[in-house]
Amino acid sequence: MYPDRHQLAEQYQELLADIYQGCTETAACALPPEMQVQSWWAAGLLPDAGETHRHGGVRLLERGRWNRLPGPDFTHAEIELDGKRLRGDIEIDPRAQDWEAHGHGANPAFDKVILHVVLTPPPAGWYTRNSQHREIPVLYLPPECWQHIIQGTAEKADTSIPRCRQPLAKHDAQSIICLLKAAAAYRQKQKRCAFHKRAAEAGTPQAWYEAWASTLGYSANKEAMRILAMRAPLSALKGQEEAILLGTAGFLLPVLPGRAGEDARTYHRQVWDAWWILREQFELSAERGIDWSKAPSRPLNHPQRRVAALAATAARWSRLLPLLHAGGTTELRQVFTSISHPFWDTHYTLASAPMHKKTALIGNQRVDDFLINHVYAYDESTAAWESYIACRVTSLPESIKHTASLLFGERADLQKTLKYAYAQQALLQIDADFCACNICQDCAFPVQLSQWM
Repeated sequence: MYPDRHQLAEQYQELLADIYQGCTETAACALPPEMQVQSWWAAGLLPDAGETHRHGGVRLLERGRWNRLPGPDFTHAEIELDGKRLRGDIEIDPRAQDWEAHGHGANPAFDKVILHVVLTPPPAGWYTRNSQHREIPVLYLPPECWQHIIQGTAEKADTSIPRCRQPLAKHDAQSIICLLKAAAAYRQKQKRCAFHKRAAEAGTPQAWYEAWASTLGYSANKEAMRILAMRAPLSALKGQEEAILLGTAGFLLPVLPGRAGEDARTYHRQVWDAWWILREQFELSAERGIDWSKAPSRPLNHPQRRVAALAATAARWSRLLPLLHAGGTTELRQVFTSISHPFWDTHYTLASAPMHKKTALIGNQRVDDFLINHVYAYDESTAAWESYIACRVTSLPESIKHTASLLFGERADLQKTLKYAYAQQALLQIDADFCACNICQDCAFPVQLSQWM
């Protein structure tokens, strides 16, 4: 008999309520990149109402269109400000001061901005003004409005004194496994809530498409792939998946480098001819281009090949969508891993030399990641929870090993547990909730954990 995951999630949430009330000072919270905040706004993850700096209450009626050209971040938005309806543009910045730092105050292109959304309190005496010296209402979103969206992106705290290990040393393995399952269930609940909110905003097929894109981007380009899926939505592809996705990603150049072979030039010509017609509709300006990670990775995980995999699966989405639940995982895996492409089966990038042998666009590990992080999380059935609890992982990232070492040391009775996916997900959640947001010497987690268990 497996524990009820809803009850486990509530238990972990109670632990959070006791020991973590979010960041009380903005300085304690690392500010996310502006492009990431824009994607949150576009996805409907940020509040749609609040109190402006000096202009009364504001309520969002239409969040606007995410701009792909120079100018305000969102155009054609509509708000209700202190009881009055306004239509115009919205600009989003981590800091209010970014408005002037970016030269918006002197730029007439920003004169239609009706709301300036920021993540830090405006300085004393601050006001956002346009080129006509008219004040623009400022909506400050405190950390509790967005900190929960970030999963483990802050710098690791000083962990030279593993105080959190002390209370756990007093408990048997089953009690600790219960804690891990509670944290994993809570993580699923958070993901499920975010998914349902996105599905209500953009439709269920688009929400799943974005989830799959994020999985293809693990780990270095997770956010970049999600943004690409939002910039090139499923409904707009209409049989031109490769051209639109590779072009919107910024990977299509008019001419390939001289080192490219004839097979690459033939494929590029085919995709470029389709992109040329669609370019004006989808191309992002230089300042809004997607920031792809250039960190070293396996050639098979090059972002160009990951985007190609997204295009190949998007073309089959109507077949995949009915399989996105615990009962459809066997067929889902078969469809994913059988996807083939005449060019990308043998190339890392558009200009790379052919590989010596064909390699599948999507491997079993990528499918496992999708099941663990999305399919089992969004399916609320008992079968989904049981399948999730039974999933194993082949290896643990160094960051997760570090968190496990802090909590458990080298306890032999827990080493097998750490090979399960739910334990890895639980450690990710604990790290995000506590380790990334606290200095170890000041953390209340050890004392409250001891009482809770």
